[in-house]
Amino acid sequence: MKFNRWIWFGVFVLFASPAFGSEQWAIPCEILESSEAINSTSNKIDGIRYLLLHQANSADRETFSSWLKAHGGTEINFGFEDRTYRGVLCRLANCFGRGLLIYTADVQFKKRDIIDIVLPPIP
Repeated sequence: MKFNRWIWFGVFVLFASPAFGSEQWAIPCEILESSEAINSTSNKIDGIRYLLLHQANSADRETFSSWLKAHGGTEINFGFEDRTYRGVLCRLANCFGRGLLIYTADVQFKKRDIIDIVLPPIP
């Protein structure tokens, strides 16, 4: 049986769409900027790091942008080099399609590293 591109598109939309069930999905994102850990006498902010990022693939641009607009400030999982971390992904309103990921894990990223952002299902 030969599948044409419209059948593949339909399968993709059905299973990759956030509207289908309550599945999470991952979007590869490219690091634009990263920070060192913040040193502070306050336990609340000591060790916080951030990443400025955007989608790695242009095909994910709309999905990533729409998700950020609707759910900025949401706690998410993200993966890098076979490890999973937690952070908060925020929308930067004046930086179109860019996200700010705030995290506390002891891992340093470099510019152009690719991480997988696991977006929670949209209710």
